[in-house]
Amino acid sequence: MSEDHKERSPDLGQEIRASEGVDALPGRLDRYGKAKNRAVDVAEYIGQHLDGEGPLARRVGACGEYLLFRHYYTADLLRLHAASFCMKHLLCPLCAIRRGAKALKAYLDRWEVIQQDHPALRPFLVTLTVKDGDNLAERFRHLHESQRALWMRKHRGRGCVLDGVAGAVWSYEVKRGAGSGLWHPHLHMIALAEVEPSQERLSREWHAVTGDSHVVDVRPISQEDPASGFIEVFKYAVKASDMELADTVHAHQTLRGKRLIASAGCFRGVEVPEELTDEPLEGLPFVELLFRHLGGQYRPINRATR
Repeated sequence: MSEDHKERSPDLGQEIRASEGVDALPGRLDRYGKAKNRAVDVAEYIGQHLDGEGPLARRVGACGEYLLFRHYYTADLLRLHAASFCMKHLLCPLCAIRRGAKALKAYLDRWEVIQQDHPALRPFLVTLTVKDGDNLAERFRHLHESQRALWMRKHRGRGCVLDGVAGAVWSYEVKRGAGSGLWHPHLHMIALAEVEPSQERLSREWHAVTGDSHVVDVRPISQEDPASGFIEVFKYAVKASDMELADTVHAHQTLRGKRLIASAGCFRGVEVPEELTDEPLEGLPFVELLFRHLGGQYRPINRATR
């Protein structure tokens, strides 16, 4: 097993904050190379414990074999134009990085529009947990049903801590509890409201809904740097692919096909692109830079100007 999985999950902020120029390329290649190495580890584990040399192991193992960038040199803009993606973001950190960054950008763009129309709204990061357990499927279902019950309190109009929330986007994250070693599913939410939701009241209502947890957290997100808070919501897939190999595969088997991101109110309807490459720039000359993953890192193959 490579040592890369022991490092901190690749920061989605690096994907959206990095300079778009060619100077950002070494950092991107290093980040993607570590993610690719982890995908190879996951594929080897699947091959040994699940399907041998079956389609899933081959698909994950082949992800990111090549990356084709276009450098639009007159504007110094760099775009990932083509790549071999497996689209298994709960197993593959490379797909998780790209998917998370796409979602992060889409919701940050919507937030900018919402700010213009509703300047009094502020973003808050809300975290909801349930008691740890040894059955991931059961604990995830409990968390999912509990958050639905909390929102139903708001919709019934009988008074709810979420009454002042005009819009929200949330994701489910799973990991092993640091103390218990059991599955610890939790939910991160960006809630938009004029007044900060009461953490004390949320704790009481959440315990009434779950029956086993009062642990919640509410904190404001910097208006000057909203990405710092939004990242917590969209890192879920990167975290899933960064656990122990057996847990990563188990989480994939348990959660595949489930909706792990949802939204409400003024955040509803945001479209996250399915394509994991960058949008090309029309009308500008470019240099194509092709890289292949060889010996644990990305190495240049050729350079072509068009």
